[in-house]
Amino acid sequence: MKSYLVIFVPAALLAIAAITYVNSSNKNSLKDNHQAEFAGVAKSPKADLDSCCIMELTAATRSDNSIYLLNAEWKDQDGNKEMLRNFEGKKVVLAMIYTSCPTACPVIIGKMQSLEAAIPHGELKNYHFLLISIDPNRDTFERMRRFASERSLDPKTWTLLTGSKNNIAELAELIGFKYKENANGNFTHSNLITFLDKDGVIINQSEGLEQTTNDLLAMLNK
Repeated sequence: MKSYLVIFVPAALLAIAAITYVNSSNKNSLKDNHQAEFAGVAKSPKADLDSCCIMELTAATRSDNSIYLLNAEWKDQDGNKEMLRNFEGKKVVLAMIYTSCPTACPVIIGKMQSLEAAIPHGELKNYHFLLISIDPNRDTFERMRRFASERSLDPKTWTLLTGSKNNIAELAELIGFKYKENANGNFTHSNLITFLDKDGVIINQSEGLEQTTNDLLAMLNK
C-alpha cells in the first residue's frame, strides 16, 4: 500500500498570500493595460524610474489605476507649480500636445474646445481641460500662456502644463501616448484625447482625428 503525506496549510496563511499577490498585481495594472493596448505604436522615451516622480501610494483612497498617484511636479501657464492630483474632484479631458505643432495638435485642441462648448454652461464647473506639452525646451510657461491667450482658452476651465522630460515620458507611458522627436525639432505622436473620472482613472480614450463632438461627449459621460 502506498503512503501519502498530506500537508494542511492554515486558511489565514492562504488568505494573506492571496491578498499580497492581488495588491502586487494591481499596482502595475494601469501601466500594463496601456502598454498592451498601444503596443503597435512607437514607444516614448523611457522614464527614469529611479526619479522622485514614480508612483507613490500616498492616498489609500485612490484607485491603483489613478494617474493622481504620480508625484511629478509641473508648471502651469502662469508659472505656478502644479501636481496632477490638484485636478481631483472634476472630470478631466487631457491631451499631450506641443504648441509648435503644425498639423494634428491644433485639430485636437479644436475638438476639445467644441466639446467644451457642448457642455451646458452651468455644468462646466464639474469639468477641466488639461494640455500637457511634450516639448519642454520650447514650451516654457510664458510660451504656453501666450498660446492659451491666442486660442482663447479660459483659465477657469483650461490649464496648460510643462515639465521635465522624465515627467512627460512617465505620464505618456502610463496613458499610452506615444511620441518621438524628429531631427527638425518637431514630433511624431499619437492623436489621443484621454478622459479621466473625478479620481484620475481613465474612463475612455479617443484615438485619431475623426471623432465628432457628439462622439467625444459620449466618451466623456461614459
